[in-house]
Amino acid sequence: MNQFVSRSIGSAIPVKRWSRLLELLVVWLMLLLSLPLGLVFAFIIKLQDGGPVFYRGTRLGKNRAPFTLYKFRTLVPDAESIIGAKLLDPSQKLVTPFGQFLRDTHLDELPQVWCVIKGDMALIGPRPERPAVYEKMCKEIPFYDHRFRVAPGILGYSQLFTPHGTDKRIRSFIDNVYINRRHLRGDLLFFLRANLVLSQRLLRQCWRLLRNTGGRIVHGQQWSERRHTRRYKPRRARVQLQCQPPIQGHIVNITYDAMLVALSHPLTDTSQELEMVLTKHFVRGARFRTKLCRVQGRVIDSRAMPQEPHCYLVEIAEATPLNRYFLSKYFMG
Repeated sequence: MNQFVSRSIGSAIPVKRWSRLLELLVVWLMLLLSLPLGLVFAFIIKLQDGGPVFYRGTRLGKNRAPFTLYKFRTLVPDAESIIGAKLLDPSQKLVTPFGQFLRDTHLDELPQVWCVIKGDMALIGPRPERPAVYEKMCKEIPFYDHRFRVAPGILGYSQLFTPHGTDKRIRSFIDNVYINRRHLRGDLLFFLRANLVLSQRLLRQCWRLLRNTGGRIVHGQQWSERRHTRRYKPRRARVQLQCQPPIQGHIVNITYDAMLVALSHPLTDTSQELEMVLTKHFVRGARFRTKLCRVQGRVIDSRAMPQEPHCYLVEIAEATPLNRYFLSKYFMG
């Protein structure tokens, strides 16, 4: 991968993509259109726990120059002191209920239009990095500093099309390829596509929010406790155990820590560590595609369902950061 990135970057110096006038026109329009929505968000954030509405944090911009970034607060107060120089782990449960909605739809980043107006950020570009995370996790990644040759952006390929918590090497690769190949026409097309994708996510999350609210009204507090950890039900997701003979099955539901699998045959020994290959089939761009993900697992419970007699709850761990990315993007989307 390093050799490919090296050839992709070369020694080219990035050129300016957006004229400043066009960029300011777009962000001022975004600010005016989102102002009523921002007032509603501010009221809900203040109402849920009484904490501050906005998050202010130091980020590294162009040429590693520090600046102040603004976002709607999605975590509990003082969460940054708990996280430290690490990425947010879903198991830490620091995201507020409304904050999860904002993070899933990327609406928490609306206040960053002010950073674009000030000149600290651009409309499209790689995400700005926290200084502590850069020093501890990113400084030694090959070609990572190439991102600092351009201003960071509100929108970008890596943050829009990769899940939260994706390995920094994967995001760095995507950002570097984009930086070297960027041009005005491509940015305009990406901006339109990004608006379509975010609109779809907003509609999907609004429907999920209404459905869960109705469930809490009908079932009371039991619904909230039972669904504290979000479970995904991937369609056409198969699993194969690497044993002799191999055992086939499918995924009933999955979280970041465990998954419920239905197998064609019972396991003879549930105490041994399992090597599993997850397979997802889908259609994209009129083409049939298949994605694989390799995980390691340990059976922690066995369950019998009416139509699935051989069901097992398996605690999982990804084999590599790339497999974690595949797991998040294709099996939990």
